[in-house]
Parts: sequence; C-alpha cells; structure tokens
Amino acid sequence: MSGLALPALGLAQRAVQALPALFADLSLRSPAGEIVLLESSGYAAAGKGAARYIADDLCDAALLDAHPRFVFAAANGRIFRLFPEAGSLSAEQGGALGDALSNDQPAIQAAIDYAEAIGARELRFESAHYRIHCPVRTSPAADTRAEDGHPLVVRRTLALRGCAPDRSVLDFRGVGGADPDSNWQTVARSVADSAPAVWRGGGLYVQGDTPRPTTQPRRIARLTLDRLVLQGNRTRTGVATWPADPVTGDGWDISDKAFWSQDCYLGEIHCTDTDMIGWRGEIFYLAGAVDAVRRLSVTRCRFLTTNGNAFNPGVDCDLVARDCEFGDCFQAQEETGKTSAVYRNCLWRDCETLGLGSGPAGGYLYNIAFPTRDEAAAPPATVLDGCRFHSAGLLSIASWVRGHIVTVDTRVHMTGNAAMALRDVDLKIDAWIDRRPSFQALTFYGVYTLTEAVPGAPADTHKQPPTQVRITLRHFRTALAETLGNEWLGIVWAGYIARNCRIAVSGDYASARTPNGGDNPLSMPFVAFTGGTATTAYTPQGIYKGASLSASGVLAPAGPLMALAVTGESALALTLPAYPAGGAAYGYADRQQVRLVKQLDQGSVTFTKGAAPSMAMMATRTLDHRDDWIEFTYNRSRARWEESGFFSTA
Repeated sequence: MSGLALPALGLAQRAVQALPALFADLSLRSPAGEIVLLESSGYAAAGKGAARYIADDLCDAALLDAHPRFVFAAANGRIFRLFPEAGSLSAEQGGALGDALSNDQPAIQAAIDYAEAIGARELRFESAHYRIHCPVRTSPAADTRAEDGHPLVVRRTLALRGCAPDRSVLDFRGVGGADPDSNWQTVARSVADSAPAVWRGGGLYVQGDTPRPTTQPRRIARLTLDRLVLQGNRTRTGVATWPADPVTGDGWDISDKAFWSQDCYLGEIHCTDTDMIGWRGEIFYLAGAVDAVRRLSVTRCRFLTTNGNAFNPGVDCDLVARDCEFGDCFQAQEETGKTSAVYRNCLWRDCETLGLGSGPAGGYLYNIAFPTRDEAAAPPATVLDGCRFHSAGLLSIASWVRGHIVTVDTRVHMTGNAAMALRDVDLKIDAWIDRRPSFQALTFYGVYTLTEAVPGAPADTHKQPPTQVRITLRHFRTALAETLGNEWLGIVWAGYIARNCRIAVSGDYASARTPNGGDNPLSMPFVAFTGGTATTAYTPQGIYKGASLSASGVLAPAGPLMALAVTGESALALTLPAYPAGGAAYGYADRQQVRLVKQLDQGSVTFTKGAAPSMAMMATRTLDHRDDWIEFTYNRSRARWEESGFFSTA
C-alpha cells in the first residue's frame, strides 16, 4: 500500500463513522474528535425515531445515566445526546412504537424527562395511537405530591403535540395493560388511615412548583396540549358516590383524573384540539391556592364521559374556553369562581348538574363559596357568549355571570342560600323544552332568614339576599314536546330577594302556569310577564291547582298575573298590602304591575276605593264575571298600589 493511500483510508474511516445507523449501533462507533454530530436512521428500526446526536458541553456521565434512551457513550468513550430539531423531539426517538399494542409509557415518560432536562420546548407524537399502561402505586392515595402510580408526569414547561394526520391517541390502560373499568389497585387512604382506597391513576399528572415561587419564574411557565386524545377507556356507570367502592370499583373515583394539577403552582395551560374522554373522576382538574394557575385556555376540546366531574378548573385563573364540550357525566362543571372567565360557543350536556360563577377575585373572603371581589378593581365576570346547555339537569348560577345562553331540557337555578350573597347577574335565556316532562325553566331563591351565619365568617356575618340580578327568559316548546305533552311550568321565586332584581318572562309556556312567588312571599323582584293566561292558584312550586278564595282580607301579590276564584257565591272584599311579608326593605319595585283576573262566574271580588292607604283607585271596582280583571301599578314613593286598568263584562 502506498503512502498516498493512508490519508484516503483515514478519510474513508471517518466517513464510515459518521454514517447513519440505528440508535443502538451508534454506541459501537468510535468517532474522531472533530466529529461532533451523528445521525441515526431510527431508534430500533429504520425510519422510526430517526434523530441527530451531538457531543457538547451538556454531555456528561450524569446525563448519560439519567437518560439512556437519548444519550449514549461511543466505543471510544465520547458521549453524545439527542439534539432536538428546533427545540422539538418525538416519542419515537425514545423508543415509542405507537402501534396501539405495545406499552409506550416508559418511552413517553423518558421523552418527557429528557425534554425537561435539556430545556426542549416540545414533545411530538408522530404516530396515531399509543398504548400507555399505568405504573404501580405504592404511596397512599391522599399523597398529592407523590408521582408513583401516575402514567405520565410533567414537571417543566413543555408542549405535548399530536402530529398524526388526525390526532394522536394516548390510550390509557390499567396496571399491566388491564381494563381499567374492571381492574384497579387498592392503596392506603393516607399515612394515618390504612383503609383501602381505589387507585386507577388517571392520565397526565402535572407537578408544578411547591412552595409558591416568589421571585423566580414558575418552572412550568407554559404547558401546551395540542391535537391529542387522552382516551381513558372507562365507562360511565351512573354511580356518582365517592370515594369509589374499593370492592366493586364503581363510583366517583377521585384518583382517576385525565388532567391533574393540585397543590402546586403553574403559569399558563393551553389545550387546543384535544379530547379527554372516558374516565371515572374529574376529567380536567385544577385545585389549590387561588393563584395556582395564571391562565387557562381551552379551544375545540371535549371533556366527556365520567362518573364524576367533566371540568373543574378550581383556581382563580384567567380562563378562556372556545368551542368546547363538557358532559356525559354526573357534573359537567364545578366552578369555584374566577376573576375573569369567558366561554364562547361552548356546550354542556347530558349531566345531572353543573355550576358557574361566583368569584373570588384574588383571594377568598370567608370560604370558597362566598362571592369575593376587589372593590377597587372591575368586578369579576363569567361571560357566556352563545353557550348551550342540553339535558344538563340543574344549571346553578352564582354571582357575576352575564351573557346569552340556550337551554334544552335544563333548569336554571339561582339561590342565595348556596351563593350566600348572590349579586350582579345579567343573563338572557332562551329555554327549550323537548323530551323532559313538564318543569320550570327558572327557579330563583333568596335567603329564608336574614340571620343565617356565613360559614367561616366572623360572628354576626349573615347570608345576604340576592341583589342586582337581571334575567330575561323566553320559553320555547319543540314540536316533539307538544306531541308528548311536555310544557313549561311557571318560574318561581321565594325568600328574601332585593327589589332591584328583575325577571322578564315571555314565550311558549303553558297557560295554566304563571310566574309566582308563593301564597305570601317575603319579597318580590320586579317581574314582567308577557303571554299566557291566569291560573287559579299560585303555589311555591308553580304547579296549577284548583284553589278558591273563601274569605275577605288582604291579597298578597305573587306575580304580575293572578287568577282569582271564589268559593260558592260569596261576595268578597279584598285589599292589597303596601309591602310583602318581608317588610319595606324588601318591598315591591316601583312600577311593578299586577293584573287580577276573575276565573269563574260564581261569587264576586270587590276592591273598594278608600278601603286601605296601600291601594288608590279611581272608583270601587267589582269583578263579577269570568274574565273580569283589574290592574294595579305600584308607586313606591307612596307605598301603594294604584289602579291602572279595569275591564268588566257587566
């Protein structure tokens, strides 16, 4: 061999050392010192998980020991690590097969860990379907900081992004790949309580800072989920008791959350085009201090199918939800309140209950339910823009909710007892009745006593009547509802309610059901009533019953349209009170109208001019015949009802 051939052979050898190979084969190479970049043709098979590997200052023995799927030592001792392309690596580069058969949990978790270690910004899922087996849990169920038993754990800023033609499915199974519906672990409830608790483990567990960072940035400044399906493979059995039964596994399994962040601090969470379907506990769960998360954005996401709660963003973060769906569950949403929450074109469906609104703004006042705000700043706001509620059972509305919604077979419920100081609501409701049997579209309850203590508050701090609540309600009935005989009952209110509250009611509700506040209401919001005809009674439940007046006396207004029937041929004399039973502070609103309609021909009702200072009339009026009526309008400055209309067939 000539001397001229030696340099050529050396160059050829260097070229061979730099040729692409499978990841495992790269460790058999001995690349020269000037070679700092090697390429793989794949992780275990060519074409799957191809990557580039670099030898730089991050490459040391500690990195090699911690991340053997992404770091290797060459035959000559040099250490190379996977070099993310534009800050991005893939699960396949850590050995994930994405074949829907093999357990990819170790590879995916290893990829998350490596991305966090080197500061990569994104983990890609290039295949269509990844099977993920739950690891074994040994820590007690109540240890919210323990990571064992969670399939996937994120601890640093990262984007998890599906890159398959459709979306990438993360298919979560039980331990060893078992069916999570019929297989689960039992672990101790807590360190102090060895009683068994169900553990299914959920899906993605987010481990943020603890304790709260004061000056430095949060280690999870931004967490992104994009184009993924977190498939839990759990069915909804309809049993919502919790905790889940350790023998049958049924019930609300609070260990089984698709997205779980608790008692730690994060920056922003952004979910786009991501579904979380088929779990047994809270599907999306945030819990902890009010500022545990700064911002939550969910766009074109679905949170469906659980025995528990579909959506529970239980911290005071800035929340925006667009084109999302929540439901097929016991509770579609549980809300502890937000300084700012905006829902646009969202759907809540097929559940027994859900709740929206209340605050707090920056911190709790007395407890989690009491509406709290910073009065030096703008009021909190939960805005519902074009949102729909289909077969959602009971929709509870608390403070600071505004917008326009459509309900189908759903009752809107507001109560000062639960909201404790219900305030500042402006809601327009288009209510449709369809397959659900006759019921009320709206129930509005104040407080029943002015001396009920607020839990956790100083002495003599009491629940307060609702104030500044505005509801515009339009009733609709589908053709199917009409065929089935399903019809709207009248809305009802009860308890102490501030007179500045207003309810405007119209539309296709049954003529025998009218808005009412009970036989002798404590208070009465301003109620405007359009359409329908009078009923012969006005019960707290808003249900028609055939009742008649049998004695003269004071008739308490209980709605803008009331029907009066007389027992036998009695001639009764009636007056109207200056205030409802709750007194002047909770009296009638100025310009409130009440129309009283005679129901039958028998008997008579007379309103006598001058009979009471609480009633001003142009003349004595008698309702003798069926459909005779008299109308009064309330003058608050004079605390009296003034005649504003009269009709008699006589």
